[in-house]
Amino acid sequence: MYTLPGYVEYYEEDGAIYITSKLLQNKVKITEKPLQEEFYAIVRCGGCPDISTPLTRFLHEQELLLNSEEITQALKEAVSILNDTLLLTIMPTEGCNFRCPYCYEEHTPISMSRAVLDRIQEYIAEQAPRFGLIQINWFGGEPTLCKDTILETSELIQSLQRENSFLYSSAMTTNGYLLNVENFKEYYAAGIINYQITLDGWNHDQTRPHVSGRGTLQTILDNLTAISALPEEYQFQILLRHNILAGDRDFSWYDNLYKLFGADKRFTVMVRAVGNWGGESVKTLNLLEGEQQEQLLSEHTAYLDKVGMQGGGQDAPFSGICYASYPHGFVFRPSGKIEKCTIALDHPKNMVGYVDPDKGVVIRDEANRQWCTFDLKPECQGCPDVLKCFNMRCKRHVMDGVETACPYMPREAR
Repeated sequence: MYTLPGYVEYYEEDGAIYITSKLLQNKVKITEKPLQEEFYAIVRCGGCPDISTPLTRFLHEQELLLNSEEITQALKEAVSILNDTLLLTIMPTEGCNFRCPYCYEEHTPISMSRAVLDRIQEYIAEQAPRFGLIQINWFGGEPTLCKDTILETSELIQSLQRENSFLYSSAMTTNGYLLNVENFKEYYAAGIINYQITLDGWNHDQTRPHVSGRGTLQTILDNLTAISALPEEYQFQILLRHNILAGDRDFSWYDNLYKLFGADKRFTVMVRAVGNWGGESVKTLNLLEGEQQEQLLSEHTAYLDKVGMQGGGQDAPFSGICYASYPHGFVFRPSGKIEKCTIALDHPKNMVGYVDPDKGVVIRDEANRQWCTFDLKPECQGCPDVLKCFNMRCKRHVMDGVETACPYMPREAR
């Protein structure tokens, strides 16, 4: 059976049918009525049994009408681009200056030793010529507690980029407390231009207190306001994450964010439900579950759309792929452990290597490979969102043998 892959779209305009592939970025135009009728017949029937007409042959040549094996091969070739990406998440410390009740980390005050950092930097230098893209994500604990480590490593990668032809991208997940405008400028000069910072609305000081117990919201807002005042020449993206609990329906928080940052398109907002990612204190919180979670998230998202601060990039190709699925994607912990997932830190299958003082970075290929395989299900082939995730979503659940519903599939089809 030959069908339209899920990544192929069509629409009518001025009496013509336009068919386009989000994968190949090609487009064809059908103007003749008999051919239009034949095309719609193919759509109604869910495909055609063979390639036997001028139209079906043409669409097949343009890779807009394919059989199951051809669709699978096209998707596998597309996702092979991940092999050209070195995606490293570096945790310079597991210590943190916050004590958030929903945090799953132990906050052991351990920071990366000089020996471990040297071996990681040597690894990056050795690997740099092999890849077209090197992406570094800074994570913790709170990474800004180790500013010197971040700047030194980032500047090394910038020097490697000048010697090689790879693209370089860097991001940081930070609580924003130490991200004053002076520090931000230094990080920006070092190539770190994407940030995720959590602001938990009017409840922020309760859900994200400083280790001393005092509130943190105003300090972060002051930092972000100063950063927003930087001229347009500073091309950065700050994603403000809002974690919500059951009953959180005070949308005036978004009005406040719009007042502060709505005119600055470098700021966007993303809302997520607080989940039970581990630890004891999260069990005391009123978590959202099931349909209640979906409903409240949709209400928040609708309000974000209304005020015009919805986070972008959710529909981009690969945007739904779990970072742990990247074959050259690794998490470097300060202890020297090399893992795949930043949430399942102590999962027995998470550790795929280690940093050895003498041998350097050691990756156990078989352990790593378990995180990088993917299985395209039959329903994936016709999914309009297949290019987002390639069925390579949260690998932590896969490693646990837990079947999770696809977030892109309509609820009634799950």
